[in-house]
Amino acid sequence: MRSFMFLFSLSSPVKEEKSLYFTGQLYGVTSLRLALILCLTLSGFTQPIAIAKQTNKLPELISLQNAIKMAQERDETLLKSRQTEQRFEALSQGAKALPDPSISFGVLNLPSDSFNINQEPITQLKVGGSQQLPRGNTRELNAKKYKAIASEQPYLREDRLRVVALQTAHIWLDAYLATASYRLVEETRPLFSKLGDIVSASYAASAGNAKQQDIIRAELELMRLQDRLVQLKTRERTALADLIKYLIPAEAYYTDTPDITHLMLPNELPEIEKSDLEFVRSLKQSSIESIYPRISHHPLLATMDKRISSASLDIELAQQGYKPQYSLNASYAYRADDPAGLGRADLFSVGLSVSVPLFSSGKIDADVQNSRLRTESIRTEKRLLAKELIAKLYQASESYYGAYERAEIYKKQILPQMAQQADAAINAYTNDTGDFAEVVRAKIAELDAKITLLNIEVNKRRALAKMNYFLPKKGSRMESTNE
Repeated sequence: MRSFMFLFSLSSPVKEEKSLYFTGQLYGVTSLRLALILCLTLSGFTQPIAIAKQTNKLPELISLQNAIKMAQERDETLLKSRQTEQRFEALSQGAKALPDPSISFGVLNLPSDSFNINQEPITQLKVGGSQQLPRGNTRELNAKKYKAIASEQPYLREDRLRVVALQTAHIWLDAYLATASYRLVEETRPLFSKLGDIVSASYAASAGNAKQQDIIRAELELMRLQDRLVQLKTRERTALADLIKYLIPAEAYYTDTPDITHLMLPNELPEIEKSDLEFVRSLKQSSIESIYPRISHHPLLATMDKRISSASLDIELAQQGYKPQYSLNASYAYRADDPAGLGRADLFSVGLSVSVPLFSSGKIDADVQNSRLRTESIRTEKRLLAKELIAKLYQASESYYGAYERAEIYKKQILPQMAQQADAAINAYTNDTGDFAEVVRAKIAELDAKITLLNIEVNKRRALAKMNYFLPKKGSRMESTNE
């Protein structure tokens, strides 16, 4: 009798492996049959395992628009904003309620010699209640204040949608830049390998002006290209790893993170839908007064308007301190019959108390002044924010048109001349009238020029994405309508 250990590997369509160990006492041919039966039996359980694991699966090819859409749909900050809005809506409803009344029970004027409730006519069993009324319109103003705070959230969600679109676009473009640069270097590597073979053959045949240093230079450039490929691949994977956090829900991020090695980007650089470029073109000739009406629709500025409204309500709330505070009270007192059996009348009391702000006026004045200064501070903050948004819009427009002009120069002038220079260097070297180092420099310069043009195109789209954050296309939806 011999002891065997078998490892049965169960493969699933999601490329995950489950292992099952089986140890038993197996005999001769029977053991082989038993092992085969177990393999066939256990293989039937692979499909349910595969189905259970297919959660939060990302498409292998991720376009820019799909990445932005997925990031916006799965952003947890939007859910948090909705919950915050609902919380302040609930507080608004609760602010309208009156304070709880106070109820009291007591025994009054009980004789200490006998503790008999019918001995003395002034002995009473008393029950009473009081209700305090808030000053002025405090309840209504508090309800309006919470409503105003809640009304900020739809605008904050709209801004969050724009921020997520901008951040996702930048990360996606970083990944694309690394991927496209990798392809350009990979396309150039065979040429250097071929040049190395030509130099080696010429040097071995002692033909032409091939030198040993040319062979070393060719090998060195191939190694440098390999190093650039490693760097670019690392940049691509780093950007994709950063992009993943936007594309999968938070609850699945720590348990079922997709493998980024299977993610791919399109081969072509997509066009980003332009915002109002006609308006952007006129920025240099426009005054801030003419620009502000367009930028004033930005959700951050709309949020500041809501905060100003809320702060104005704080002024009114502070002013309610000047008004008196009323409190109603009522009580009923029961009196027992006297020792002779004669009845005694029960007593009923009702009263009104008023809290007059005689000594707290200094504190109330300070509260009102604080609320007014806070409101003015928010107005100043809004003006500073508008100034910052306009300045960043200027920066984005300058970046876009600068990149546009540079791209035209590279496409129409620099790249064609680089290609001609490289061809001329190769022809000269082939005809024994040129230097191999010049050939290498020309080809490296042509490769660098192509990568520079790619950087310019990516930067142009980054600037467009930023302009879309400040000036979205007309008819853009408010996020609150999507709930």
